[in-house]
Amino acid sequence: MIKIMNKIALVAFGILTLVSCKTTHVIPSQNACYIMFDAGSSGTRLYIYEQSGSQLIKHLGPKVAALADPVRSNQGKIPADIDAVTDEVVATLDLIKTDGALENGMPKWQGFDWSSQCKVVSAKVYATGGMRISEQENATESMLLWQSLQPKLAAKVGPKVIVDTRTITGYEEGLFAWLSVKGDNPASDFGIVEMGGASSQVTFPCADCDPTNDAVNTINLDGKALQIYSYSFLGLGQDEAPYALPTPFVDPVPANCAFGVATTQTDWTEAKCADDILITSAGSATEIRDPYNYTAAGIKGSTNTLPTSQKNIPQWSLTGAFNYTKDTDINNCCVNKSGLCYNPATACFTPIYLKKYLKTLNILPEKRVKNDVSWTLGAVICEIKNCLADSVTDPVCRWTATGCLSH
Repeated sequence: MIKIMNKIALVAFGILTLVSCKTTHVIPSQNACYIMFDAGSSGTRLYIYEQSGSQLIKHLGPKVAALADPVRSNQGKIPADIDAVTDEVVATLDLIKTDGALENGMPKWQGFDWSSQCKVVSAKVYATGGMRISEQENATESMLLWQSLQPKLAAKVGPKVIVDTRTITGYEEGLFAWLSVKGDNPASDFGIVEMGGASSQVTFPCADCDPTNDAVNTINLDGKALQIYSYSFLGLGQDEAPYALPTPFVDPVPANCAFGVATTQTDWTEAKCADDILITSAGSATEIRDPYNYTAAGIKGSTNTLPTSQKNIPQWSLTGAFNYTKDTDINNCCVNKSGLCYNPATACFTPIYLKKYLKTLNILPEKRVKNDVSWTLGAVICEIKNCLADSVTDPVCRWTATGCLSH
């Protein structure tokens, strides 16, 4: 069983052993470390997990540009910046060796010299929804990005370290988030809804699910098989939803969801904005739109209905962007124009969207609990436990019509 803890302090120690009245210094074996980059749609964050006995100690590192930015020409980046961005990502492994710059009197990250303080087992860059969209829009530039990153990371960590750089499937992202929430808790009768910037994942154990459903697979936890349903809706992330859901599209959001809309519409109600956010297909309450993924027939844009077993899950953990919303957001950002609102252009749309999304999933307020965890922890747990060893089929790359991008 693996216990999880954050880094508070790191204490170096020696072991003294008495042998024939002589003192001998015995050098302890180094802890194993797992380097994991979360290459999300808003940036790339470095995590290092140090395994100390049954504990995983998290060392949080710098956050730099999103891998998807130069491919999608976002945030002032263009394809010509691919090498610079991959250089910046790998350079975080040098930056984390010393404390980060001060912010509000505290370092942005605490220094951890992975090259001398632990034995690195693996180094992985796992990209999520933003890169799925990038690979869909521009497979060629995406391939160049991965081909630029892989050798640089391998050269940095050395030949004895397992290196993996790729876009993970939605099934894996949801599963990893679920494993992060589970941690060392023996209970597994819960689900998670993860809200990212570009995609949203719904994951829960489902013994009754049809195993031929490609969102269903078997994982191995501590020697026990567990069937897990995990589906990722590409385009339903909080940053992408304003572009993917309203029909017709209005830049940046429909008028009824504009920042401070109630200051100009005296008869405004929350329902007016919600009605313009079309999460389900016309005439259905259960067919959730999956705007950017491909169907098995190669058609972009589909729907997905969650298994009926979902209603039997007693508790749901809300991860990702759910942790940054407040009960006051609608009042501050729709009824008023508060300076407290992050990204005013979508500040009214987002809280109403998140609220409607959970209602559409039929997840009742009394069953919800927010949980601020990173899926990267679950990815490391899965690696240590080899949790996908019993999988019947490989997870599906729904974001392209031709399957997973091979590089």
